Amino acid sequence: MSMKSMLSTSEENFPTVLPVLLELVRGPERLPADEELQEMLRGKLRILQADSDEVKAVFMELSAHLISISSEENAVFVTFRTFEELWKFSTYYTAGFLSHCLENLLLDQKFWLMSLEEDVAIEVRVQDETLNLIYRGILMQEGSLFARCSTNQMFDSCTSGGDLYLEQGDIAQFEPPFLGSGWTVLCLADGARGTAPRPALEPLIPFHQWFLKSAAESILVGDGKAHCDFPLPFASGTCLATKEYDAEGPVELSLAPGDRIIIVGHLVSCFDWFTGRKESTGDVGLVKTSLVGPSSDVYSSTDICLEEEERTFFHLQEDTIIEETVVSLKQKSSHDFGHSYKLDTIPLDFKGNTGGSSSSRVGGPQPDPSRGAQRTLGQNTVVAVNRTPEIPPEEPKTPEPSMFQGPSCCGGKHN
Repeated sequence: MSMKSMLSTSEENFPTVLPVLLELVRGPERLPADEELQEMLRGKLRILQADSDEVKAVFMELSAHLISISSEENAVFVTFRTFEELWKFSTYYTAGFLSHCLENLLLDQKFWLMSLEEDVAIEVRVQDETLNLIYRGILMQEGSLFARCSTNQMFDSCTSGGDLYLEQGDIAQFEPPFLGSGWTVLCLADGARGTAPRPALEPLIPFHQWFLKSAAESILVGDGKAHCDFPLPFASGTCLATKEYDAEGPVELSLAPGDRIIIVGHLVSCFDWFTGRKESTGDVGLVKTSLVGPSSDVYSSTDICLEEEERTFFHLQEDTIIEETVVSLKQKSSHDFGHSYKLDTIPLDFKGNTGGSSSSRVGGPQPDPSRGAQRTLGQNTVVAVNRTPEIPPEEPKTPEPSMFQGPSCCGGKHN
């Protein structure tokens, strides 16, 4: 779900309530369920209209605030107080958690016993445009927002000097008009300020808003230009010194062109310094990023988190992989498993004189293995030839004569 729609800086009323539309669907194709099931959902919503505490608790866990429930529209209306709440809610919705939570709340237990073909689920739909408008309105109410310029534009300078010029894609902090004043902009590249009546801007996504707002007093994005010639944003391994440098302190390393420097940890190209170890002397210290270049065994940002064996695996050539796979398959297929394993059989009418095993000698009386197993175990368990335990059937017990036994009705005449 994108939050990066264009922000109109003209006066407009932003919505504050988001309708969450519910619909029962059925089967793996998620087709609309029949009217009987839809009416069941509306009946459940009518019950919750009178007692909505459980629904409030569910949406509070989803970072939203319940406004009302409409059984006729199959909708639940919620609102948000901060952009962080809206950010969390939209994340839960995109991940599918919202549907699962409402299914646990609205569906009876019998629905969980249905087969996959008859599977009933709740499909949740949210209007993206309404969600984006609420997001923009919350940013306007908070008094400042971080946005990207959608076009090249000029701002009247609030400080001494020329006007402030921002190009398309530049990130800045904007403050909405207050009491008829224009928009105020703070350039994150150099801290310059300017004003404009209606700037064209595009709000950043919630994660970037949160990150920049958490460090608004101390962060400067920069002008987007690289301050060193190192071609990789992140690197590990070794690098080569390109210029001569004399250490200005005990924690720095002196360099000469061509010195091999082992990167301790990671090299980040936007940082002025990194920790390195000089290969020739073993000294460890700080090295200026602008004084080194990549070597043949430097690892890019896609490989810095891999171990040596993992790097070797991901750098294998396709021809090498095919050749090794063919050799491995030939070795496995050359082994005849029929020489190692043989199947044995036991006839249904197994007798002591019958040879049921393929490994038995032909001719001659054969012992009854079941009797030998009984003598060995000494229990009421018979082990068959295939080593599968069998429980013998219980023999019927002869009833013991009763102490008080009456005369037999068939044993003669009763005088």
